Amino acid sequence: MLLDFIKKYWYRYLTGILTLIVVDLLQLYIPRFIGRVVDHLRSEQPTMGFVTVMVSWIVGIALAIAIMRFFWRYFIIGNARRFEYLARKTLFDKLLSLSPGYFDRTRSGDLMARFTNDLQAVRMALAQGVVMTVDATFMAIMTVLFMGRTVSWKLTWLASIPLPALALVALFFGRIIHNRFMEVQNQFSAVSELTEETISGIRIVKSFAADEKFWEMFRDRSWNNYRAGISLAKVSSVFFPLMIFLASLAHAFALFFGGPMVVRSEVSLGEFIAFNSYLGMLTWPMMALGWVLNVIQSGRASYKRIMQVMKEMPQVEEPKNPVKIDRIETISFVDLTYRYPSSQRDVLKCVSFSIKKGEMVGIVGTVGSGKSTIVKLLAKLYPVERGKIFINDVDINDIASENIRSLIAFVPQESFLFSDQIKKNIAFAQEDIDMERVIECAKLAAVHDEIVKFPEGYDTVVGERGVTLSGGQRQRVTIARALYENKDVLVFDDCLSAVDPETEEKIIDSLRSQFKQKTMIIITHRLKVLRDADLIIVLDNGVIVEKGTHEELMNLDGLYARMFKRQMIEEELEA
Repeated sequence: MLLDFIKKYWYRYLTGILTLIVVDLLQLYIPRFIGRVVDHLRSEQPTMGFVTVMVSWIVGIALAIAIMRFFWRYFIIGNARRFEYLARKTLFDKLLSLSPGYFDRTRSGDLMARFTNDLQAVRMALAQGVVMTVDATFMAIMTVLFMGRTVSWKLTWLASIPLPALALVALFFGRIIHNRFMEVQNQFSAVSELTEETISGIRIVKSFAADEKFWEMFRDRSWNNYRAGISLAKVSSVFFPLMIFLASLAHAFALFFGGPMVVRSEVSLGEFIAFNSYLGMLTWPMMALGWVLNVIQSGRASYKRIMQVMKEMPQVEEPKNPVKIDRIETISFVDLTYRYPSSQRDVLKCVSFSIKKGEMVGIVGTVGSGKSTIVKLLAKLYPVERGKIFINDVDINDIASENIRSLIAFVPQESFLFSDQIKKNIAFAQEDIDMERVIECAKLAAVHDEIVKFPEGYDTVVGERGVTLSGGQRQRVTIARALYENKDVLVFDDCLSAVDPETEEKIIDSLRSQFKQKTMIIITHRLKVLRDADLIIVLDNGVIVEKGTHEELMNLDGLYARMFKRQMIEEELEA
C-alpha cells in the first residue's frame, strides 16, 4: 500500500524535498553574513552601506525561506494527508471485502483504533518524519562543510566530538520506543473495544445493573493503557534530556577550544559567532534524529497493525470466471457436512434437500441445530466446499457472491437499523427513494400504521441501531427493507420473534399471497405459520430428521409433531 502510493506520487515528495533543501541551503548563508557584519564593524573604517547590503541580503533570504517553506509543507505534509485519505478508503474497502468470519473474531474497537490512532501515526511518519530526515541529513552534512570551509576544520572536529554519541543514543533507544509504542497502541485498542461495546449495549448494562462491573473493567483497561503510556514516557524522559545534554556539550567544546583561537587571532570574532550559529544548526539535526526515530518507529509499528488487516484474505473465495445468473429457479443442498472455519464441531451433517422457484420452505428444529447456518451458506457468507450447494444446477462456488446476494433478500435474526430516517432504512443504499414502494413494503410488513403515528412519519430518525423503535417495529422495518428491492428469494431467519404470533401469521400470509412467484425460506420457532408451507425441514443437532408438508410431518408423529402439539397447548393455556 505504501510503496504503491510512493510510486504514484513520488514527484510530489521530490518537489517538496528539493524545496526543503533549498530552504536549508539558504539558512546556511545567514550566519555567514552575520559574521561578515561583525568583522566589518570591528574593522578600522566600518560603513553603514556595507551593513545595509548585508542586512538586505538577510531580509531577502528570510523572505525567500518563508515563501519556500509554504511549498515544502504543501507538497510533503499535503502528500501525507493524501496518503491518510487513500489509506483510510483502502482500509474501509478491505473491510467490506472480508467475510463475516473475520468480524466474528475481531473487535470493532480494535478496528476503530487502526482507523484513527494508527493511521495518524503513519501520517506523522510520512510528513514530519520525512521532513526531519531530509532536514537533519542535509543540514548535518552542509553545516559541517560550511563550518570547516568558512571557519576552521580543526575547530569543527573538536566541537563535533560529542555529536556522534547523539546518533548512538538515538539508535539504542529506537527499538525500545518501537516496542513500547506497539504496546501503547494495543492497550488503546483494548480501551476502544470496551468503550464501543459498552456504549452499544448501554441498555443491557443498565437493565442488569452492571454499571459498577463495567466501570471496574474500564478502570482496569484504562490503567493498563496508562501504564503502557507511562512506560513509553519514561523512555522519552531519559532519551530527550540525554540528547539535549550531548548537544550542549558541543557548545561547551566550541567555547573551550574556540575561545583561545579567537584570542590568538586564528579565528576572527565574526567567524566564531558564525561558527556558534552553525553549531546550533548542527545540534538541531542531531537532536532531531532522535525525534525522527521516535516518529518513524511509531509509524512503522502502526503500519504493521494496518497491514495485518490488509493482509487478511476473505474466507469466501470469488471465482475467477464467474457464472452469471439472472434469476434463481432451483436451490439444492447435496450431502452437506459443514463446520465453521474457526470451529472443530460439525454444525450440519449430511444435509440434502431441494427448493424450486415459488415454494415456501420452513426450516425448524431444536436450538443450535444449524438452521441459520443453512441460509448463511446460501447467501455465501461463509465458505463451503464444492459440490455441496447448487443454484440453478450451478455450483455456488462458481457464482460471484455479489450476484447471489443481488437475488436474495436476507433478513437476519438481529434487526439492525442505521441511525437515519425510517424511509432511508427501508430504501437502504438507494439514491432515489420511491415512497410508494416504501409504503407498500411497510404495509406488507404490517408496520405502516405504526410509522404514520410518529410525529414525523417516515422522516422519523431512529436512534443508533434503531433503539428508539420497539423490537417488533425494528424487525418489521427490516422485513420492509428486504422487500423493497423485489428479489427472487426471501429468507427470514427467525426475524419475527419480537412480534406476537397473530401478527407474524398475518405478515407471512400477506407475503405468501403477494409474492406467489417468489421463493420463501422461513426459519421460525412458531410452527403454526408453516402449515401452508410446501416443504418443512426439521433439524436436530445438525441432522435433517424429518422433512415434508405439515400434514405429512404430523402423521409421522415425530419431533415436529411433538413441537407443534406443545405449542398449541401453550397457546390454549395462554388464552
